Amino acid sequence: ATMRVLLISMPDRSPSFGRREYEIPSLGLSSIIGNLDRRHQVWQADLSIRKWNVRSSVIRAVRRHKPEIVGLSSMIFQYHTARRIARLIKQERPGTLIVLGGYHATTMYRELAESPEADVLDFIFRGEADHGFGELIDALEGRRPMESVAGLSWKRNGAFHHNPQRPLEDLSTIALPDRRHRLYRFFHYFFRRADVMETSRGCLHHCNFCSMSQMYGPTFRRYSVDRVLDDVRGISTNPGLVRVGHVLIADDNISLDVPRFMDICDGIAALKLPIQFLVQASCAGIAKDPALPRKMAAAGITTVFLGIENVNEANLEQMRKGKIIGVTRTAVTRLKDAGILVVGGLINGFPEDDVAAIRRNFEYIRDLGVGAIGDQLITPYPGTGMRRQLVDAGMVTNLHDYKWYNGTWPQVRTRHLTSKQLLFEKWKARREIIEDWRAPAQVKAHSPYFAAFYNYVVRPIIRFNENRMDLMYGVVGRYQKRRARRASGTRPPRSRADAPRSATQATSRCSPTPPLVN
Repeated sequence: ATMRVLLISMPDRSPSFGRREYEIPSLGLSSIIGNLDRRHQVWQADLSIRKWNVRSSVIRAVRRHKPEIVGLSSMIFQYHTARRIARLIKQERPGTLIVLGGYHATTMYRELAESPEADVLDFIFRGEADHGFGELIDALEGRRPMESVAGLSWKRNGAFHHNPQRPLEDLSTIALPDRRHRLYRFFHYFFRRADVMETSRGCLHHCNFCSMSQMYGPTFRRYSVDRVLDDVRGISTNPGLVRVGHVLIADDNISLDVPRFMDICDGIAALKLPIQFLVQASCAGIAKDPALPRKMAAAGITTVFLGIENVNEANLEQMRKGKIIGVTRTAVTRLKDAGILVVGGLINGFPEDDVAAIRRNFEYIRDLGVGAIGDQLITPYPGTGMRRQLVDAGMVTNLHDYKWYNGTWPQVRTRHLTSKQLLFEKWKARREIIEDWRAPAQVKAHSPYFAAFYNYVVRPIIRFNENRMDLMYGVVGRYQKRRARRASGTRPPRSRADAPRSATQATSRCSPTPPLVN
């Protein structure tokens, strides 16, 4: 028998990472498709590229493809949207089976099963679904008992029954992702076509703010180097894809095994493909071997996201990051010397943080000379050690409204700042210390003409507009508008009638709601 399957990833993403800069498809859904029996008809809908018309896109896909089963992949802050999409599908096509998977389903499956909203869910899948989703379809077709699908929660007599946990997959048994079934294809990184792949799963570090261990445990599993290179070739030659210029390597920590990483770099360099790669890595891993950054550059790796996190050693200790300040400087210097753009991850909002501490963080990352910054506020994700610490200390100000748990909005306070003050002071410090709007040296090295155009044409326009807006609204008024825009996803009308006169007024007036499914 043939099953009609629609797999959907959510449109929501953290406002900390700009929508204009990149749109990346779901790798997990493509991997499920690659491991499904070929007799099934399957479609992948990445709604991040349909953020402004989610409802109509879902309805169109359901009416056109008439799925019998729909899989929804959701992170914790996306579940509010996933639930509404599930209800929309049930209304549009009654009888469609809904499966919820992803990080939120894995970490919160008992709470989800017992919640009133569980009426729109038929199945909850925990853990990796590369093979498990196909096992569920086999069970629906009567080929195996439902009880045999490890990691599955399913309804029996109206209540969820939870099968035993699913063991981690043997990566050698996982087929390559199948990217040919995407309904939308215009994914990009800075307007060049982009795609995503992985070379490993998991991380052996024990950072207690990270929810990754809830998914994989403290493990690090590797694909073979040959399999990685086959995936790169597939991305570059797949006739069902548009020509790809950028590839995000989505490993949790690709630099844990440095010799293997160097072998991968050598293999990619030998392919001589016109593709640029982006990876995320640890400072300690990059600093292990001085030859690594040069090999990365030779392989076409142009951007690296580093978890720099914080300058305060007490905060680093609380995160269980260890003493990384020395290796951080080494890693950043070596990557810059190799011509690689460094994106520095920064986290604020720890219990002892005050205005001075926040400013020191931004000054630290500015002095390191990174090319770009991804700054977030500490978020007490369920199941993490950081959440337990912050709850015990009475610092969590939003315990259960998870749609705001995206790293941008404050879920905590400090001993010196309220949640609202924390958000304002972080924005103000970044604006005053970091935002020069100048193209980094690494961008100039790779694209000198673009960097010159940006620095001498675009940047003056940006600076003129920023100064004009400051004169019109003041610093606090600008903050209110930016916060409202990030929350609502729409540009508010220009009016100075309601411009606040204080930080308290700016943060108390704004109670935005994210644009989800209307």
